[in-house]
Amino acid sequence: MSRSAGSSVALLAVVALGACSRTPEPVADLIVINGDVRTMDPAHPAATALVVTAGRIDFVGSDADARRRAGPDTKVIDARGSTVLPGLIDSHIHAAEGALARGGCSLADKELSIEAAAPIIKACFAAHAPPGLLVVTDVNPADFKASRKELDAIERARPLLLWGTDGHTGWANSRALELAEITRATHDPEDGRIERGAKNEPTGFLVDGAVSLVLALLPEPTPEKRIEKIRWILPQLHAVGITSIFEANTDADTVAAFAELARRKQLDARVTIALESEGDDTPEEFRRLEDVRKMAAGEPLLRADFIKLFADGVLEYPTQTAALLAPYLDAQGKPTTSHGSLYVPLEQMKSFIEHANEKGFNIHVHAIGDAAVRETLDAFAAARSKGNRRLFSIAHLQLIDPADLPRFAQLNVVASYQLLWAQPDNYSVDAVAKYIGPERHARQYPARALRDAGGIIAGGSDWDVSSFNPFEAMAVAMSRRNPDHPERAPLGSDEALTLDDMLVAYTRNAAILIGRDPEVGTLAAGKAADFIVLDRKLTRDTAADEVRKTRPVQVFFAGRDVTPP
Repeated sequence: MSRSAGSSVALLAVVALGACSRTPEPVADLIVINGDVRTMDPAHPAATALVVTAGRIDFVGSDADARRRAGPDTKVIDARGSTVLPGLIDSHIHAAEGALARGGCSLADKELSIEAAAPIIKACFAAHAPPGLLVVTDVNPADFKASRKELDAIERARPLLLWGTDGHTGWANSRALELAEITRATHDPEDGRIERGAKNEPTGFLVDGAVSLVLALLPEPTPEKRIEKIRWILPQLHAVGITSIFEANTDADTVAAFAELARRKQLDARVTIALESEGDDTPEEFRRLEDVRKMAAGEPLLRADFIKLFADGVLEYPTQTAALLAPYLDAQGKPTTSHGSLYVPLEQMKSFIEHANEKGFNIHVHAIGDAAVRETLDAFAAARSKGNRRLFSIAHLQLIDPADLPRFAQLNVVASYQLLWAQPDNYSVDAVAKYIGPERHARQYPARALRDAGGIIAGGSDWDVSSFNPFEAMAVAMSRRNPDHPERAPLGSDEALTLDDMLVAYTRNAAILIGRDPEVGTLAAGKAADFIVLDRKLTRDTAADEVRKTRPVQVFFAGRDVTPP
């Protein structure tokens, strides 16, 4: 035998030994085949199958390769050509607090005058009147007016509060004001306003922090009640395809409830938490925030590493606390002296963000008006100039000055849009248009402009302010139309996004916002097996009305089927 022949034999032996010693691929727990698998991964955007093992995606590719992983106990799902997506992510929601507010008297966000609302409220409390403060939720606050005397005519003996759907407004009767100790001598809270009439007398209309003075009359829900309500809302989120949430403006009791659910192995969602703060730049405030963050430590499904700040309020009349660069107009279109309110001074916000960075916190900011957006971007710019690489995001963004649009990409700031609001209705038109003028009104919710400027857009709901159904928000983002009032002209049709934009917004981009993109947001080997199978195949030609009707038929979290019955 020649030396070359001997070497060839030896090489073949080594190759054969390697083949024999190679670890066989594990048998799959779950296989999805025949799907329109949208991975949301730009490098590998499409496939027909995926394989799940031990709660993680093990393979994404062809049906033939996936089938090779099947064993006798493998569950195989035929998607029948329907679209398969990563589990959807709501990048701004109040799931726990919103769930607590459900079940009482509600005006369902209908456009009602106080005269029309009065009999509904009376009938509700005649049937069910809990002890203590009577609260009516989901009051449509746009252009709504009610005095304490009008509320006294509904209920005089007991405290009554009408709570605006926006979460920023309330209307209290005289008994509620009395028990909350709100008098003509009461100073406005730093983060709110007590509307006053003749002789400085409170009218009953309360804004932002002033509403909390009355809500403090409510008894604190028990820990078990909070847990019960979270259990109640999770299947409803699953029903529309949501498997991860960004819980915004969260207190210690809510964090404790989520942590307890996680310890009980009853939390079927990935929950990233933004802790509530008024932006007090003090050692005491950061000690408090660190103590709350510790409640979520050790629970992989929970993260409490964001802080939520409010830069301003809301734009609608009569509240008008959103901060504007140019003043509000009066009903006749003439400039007023009001620019709204900036809740955290710029230098304080800069310093707060700097100290948050030192403590390991990311920052999420509520900003509605263009002045609030600019202030927030200025504060983020100062942080970036000092090397701060934390996650920064801004929610709502009803008005952005065009000069500030490129700054989102430049500063790596993610925009959390609630694009269900980008439709013509009494919020965006009736209570806004004449108070800001046609130029500003035409550029509300500038989604396409921000995208074209290189910004990252994440999808969110702000529930319980509005529906958390992502497909409803996607449809509005695509059409900028009001499905209940098709006769209305679209709200800034030039700002419409595509379906592909919105699918990315609720998956990959939302995962980036919450810092979980290594785990979720795309379908790729090694990532968590959070995914949904839809009731249809979505294409670039799918119309907004069809997107609105879309529903998941199967929802998986960590490889487990959590589809509601």
